[in-house]
Amino acid sequence: MFQLGSLVVLCGLLIGTSESLLGNIGSALNNVNVLNSATGDALPKPNLDVSSLQETKDWPLAKNNILGILNTLDVGKLNLLSSQKGLGLQINKLSILDLQVGLSSDGKGIDLKLPLVVDASVTLPLIGSTADVAISLDLITSLAIQTDATTGLPTLTIGKCSSDSDKISISLLGRRNTLINRMMDGISGLLTNTVTSLLQNQVCPLLQGLLSSLNINIAQDLLSSLLTGQLAVPL
Repeated sequence: MFQLGSLVVLCGLLIGTSESLLGNIGSALNNVNVLNSATGDALPKPNLDVSSLQETKDWPLAKNNILGILNTLDVGKLNLLSSQKGLGLQINKLSILDLQVGLSSDGKGIDLKLPLVVDASVTLPLIGSTADVAISLDLITSLAIQTDATTGLPTLTIGKCSSDSDKISISLLGRRNTLINRMMDGISGLLTNTVTSLLQNQVCPLLQGLLSSLNINIAQDLLSSLLTGQLAVPL
């Protein structure tokens, strides 16, 4: 039978071990490569037919076309491994939920928000366990209408695409033991940073390319509707 003193020592050893594991895993995650580990290349871009985006003057239709293309990204190829044996990050599913618009803070442009949910599996080194997580975040960009100095015609300018650091959350799927829960708590920040960088590298260029193909009339009508309150979609 354990004596009280022995139990205290055992608990201390367990706590110390879990803290050591947290440090080792955290260090390993710093080395995660956010590109395809097998080839070092970005994901292959889907076949783009932007003719409908250039022709349509209907925002709902254009938005559905953009979301349809974005949701064809083959995230199954994103098997992210660090240099430390045993650590892995596998993206299982990417859900692009919507493309929301709102008036920019200066009232002269359009802000866009792309809410995403990523289902991923994290393989933890040393203990050989896998944890399933869901990460929610928003990618944000903007549209501005400017006048070409040479032609005098309106042109569409696409803003920088990045993640909204205030809208990132991570949740552990399924019931796990206390040690895994503690480990995931310890690496959640590194994990979200890795996935965020990945999505910015993979999704943002494609999103910006699609937006640049929009008919200028769509952007003008959207801005007019936002200014007059006919289209109020809070970001």
